[in-house]
Amino acid sequence: MAEMAPDAGSVSLSPDGGPKRISKHAEESAKGFPDLYDAATKDKVTPSFKQVIQACQLINHPEQDEDAIAGNWLMPRLRDRFAQAHEGLQKDYYCQRAVGGCLLASDRSVHSILNSPPQALATAEFECKVVAREAGCGFAGKGLSRQLEEATDHAYSALTRVMSAADEVADPGVTETAKAKAISGAVDEVAAARRRVDVLLQRQSRYEYFQGMLWGALPTIIVAAGVGVMANQWWRGNVSPGALAGAITMGALGAIISVIQRMSNGSLVVDYTAPASQRRVLGGLRPAVGGAFGAVAYFALLTGILSTGSTVGKGTISFAVFPLVGFAAGFSERFATDMLERSGQLLGIGATGSSTRNRAGRAARQ
Repeated sequence: MAEMAPDAGSVSLSPDGGPKRISKHAEESAKGFPDLYDAATKDKVTPSFKQVIQACQLINHPEQDEDAIAGNWLMPRLRDRFAQAHEGLQKDYYCQRAVGGCLLASDRSVHSILNSPPQALATAEFECKVVAREAGCGFAGKGLSRQLEEATDHAYSALTRVMSAADEVADPGVTETAKAKAISGAVDEVAAARRRVDVLLQRQSRYEYFQGMLWGALPTIIVAAGVGVMANQWWRGNVSPGALAGAITMGALGAIISVIQRMSNGSLVVDYTAPASQRRVLGGLRPAVGGAFGAVAYFALLTGILSTGSTVGKGTISFAVFPLVGFAAGFSERFATDMLERSGQLLGIGATGSSTRNRAGRAARQ
C-alpha cells in the first residue's frame, strides 16, 4: 500500500534522520543522475513533479545500492524546490510498488504521475487532474479560496485512491479479485469527486450568470421605454406604444423569473468551463432575449387578431393581454415559438379566405 508522505517525504531520507548529515558520498552518487542533480541544485532550473517521482523510484526500486543513496539525497531537495515554485506544499502521496505519486501544492494546483497503470486507472488519474484544473478556472476570482480548497481537496483525495489502487495492482501478492475491487473502488471515488466538484462549480456559475442577468435587466427596461417612446412618436397609428413597451418589459421579467425558477430546482446548467466574464455577459443578455421574445409575441398576437378581420380593442383588459403574453414568451421560449407558428397559420387562413371571397365576388359579377 502507498502511504501518506510525512513532512520530509514518504520515504526515509537518511538513517540518521536528516539531509544535513548525508555524507559527501551521497552527493557524489546523486551526480550520477545529472538531470536530477541540476534540478535539485541549480537556481535557474525548476524541478518537475516527474523528477520528484524519479528520485522516489531510486529509493523504492534501486538497481544498485548507490541508487538508493542518491535518491535519499535528491528526493527532499527536489520536493522542497518543487514546493517553493508552487507557494509551498499541502500534501503529497507516493506509491511504493507502482511508479507514481500525487501532490497538492499551496497554490491549490494538483500534480500527479502514474506510469503504465491499467487503462481504467489511467483514465481516472487524468480525470482527477481535469477536475482540479476546472476547479482552478471556476474558482479563480477573489473570495473563492474556500470553494477552491474544497474542490481541489476532493480531486486530491480521489487521486490518492487511484495511487493506492495502482500499488495493489502492482503487488504480485494481491489476488486478481482484490485488484479488480481496488480498481473499481478508485473509479467510483473519482466519479464521486467529479459529482461533488460539479455541484460546486455549477453553484458558482449560476450565481455569476444571475449577477450578469441582474446587470442586464436595467438596460433592457430602458430600451423597452425607448421603444415605447419611438412607437408613440412614429408608429402610433399602427401599434399601441404602451402595450408594446409593456410586452417587452414583461418579456424581460419573464426571462428573469424563468432563470430564478430553474436555479431553485437545479435544472439550470451553465458552462463552467467558460471564463466568469463570459458567464456574466451571457446572463446579461438573457433579459434582452426575453424582451425580444416579448416584442415578437406582441406582434404575433397582433397579427393573429388582425388576420381575423378584428381590430385591437382599447382599455385596461386589452392592454393587459399584451404584457401577459409578453411575460409568457419571455418565461418560455417554446411558448413564443408556438405563437409564431400559430400566427403564421392564421395568416395563411386569412389569405386563403380573402382569395376565396375575391373569386366568389368576381363570379357573382359575371
